[in-house]
Amino acid sequence: MASKHDGRYLVGITGNIGSGKTTVSKLFEEFGAIRISADELAKKYSDPGTPIKEELRQIFGDAIFDENGNPIKSKIAELAFTDKSKLEAMNALIHPLVRKDFRTLIEKSPEGSVIAWEVPLLFETDAHLLCDKTVCVYLDHKNAWSRVESRGGMKKEDYEHRSLAQLPMDKKKSLSDFSIPNDNSIEELRILTKRVFDSINDLAKGFK
Repeated sequence: MASKHDGRYLVGITGNIGSGKTTVSKLFEEFGAIRISADELAKKYSDPGTPIKEELRQIFGDAIFDENGNPIKSKIAELAFTDKSKLEAMNALIHPLVRKDFRTLIEKSPEGSVIAWEVPLLFETDAHLLCDKTVCVYLDHKNAWSRVESRGGMKKEDYEHRSLAQLPMDKKKSLSDFSIPNDNSIEELRILTKRVFDSINDLAKGFK
């Protein structure tokens, strides 16, 4: 049986907001994987100089731009996560662009690579269908919010709206091949992540 990406073994990593999926994907990188973040790829599409400025204007109007004509990310998030039609329109616009950028990075990766692909909406956007294996990082809602709150930049209301736009955590866990709890220390998370990485790396060796 061949891998889905010409000898590259793709691992989709997901979880709820504040669960620690970024930490886990970076641990995968530390253990030898190539890390790709869907959020980091998407960032350029809402940064100053975005190539889709007019398309964003069509969805959200002029209110999302500052006096210099640059997108205001907090305003985009506020409108998107309180209006399902705007969220769907934004996802329909940005996700194919991110997917294209992602495929370019995959093609540039050496054959035999294990690739840790961090995707918040892994199952919601059917991105899991591209993956050889999937991993869910999970943490209860209360503690996940505490972590989000401690790093700042998001209101509780925004957190709740964003959470509602995702599948319930139990559903994500049931759909994933591996699950990693993140309710203990970073040392414990490292041990659990290494265990999962080693299992996946052993599987990947059979595809090389």
